Amino acid sequence: MPANDSKLMPVFLAYEALGSGDADHIEALRGNLEEVLVKGDILTPQDLFAKARYLQHTGRIDPGQISMEALDTLVVGIGMLFPGALCQPVAVPAAA
Repeated sequence: MPANDSKLMPVFLAYEALGSGDADHIEALRGNLEEVLVKGDILTPQDLFAKARYLQHTGRIDPGQISMEALDTLVVGIGMLFPGALCQPVAVPAAA
């Protein structure tokens, strides 16, 4: 899959570009981007990197805000991209 097929990397770059502004419209946009980063499936290595960087950023701000759904999709994405590297099958979490 070509690198430009990443769905999460453009979202992460937009999220990162928002910086620390706290105007209402910026907060609303940030919330929408966060939702995509949390729930988005990992289909490319770029998606994997984008989700990992989002989790790293969130963990630096407040580790308690790291979403289990984001961690679940990260683990599933790693399993899908690198199935031979795993010692056990990946359990796909049920949809909420």
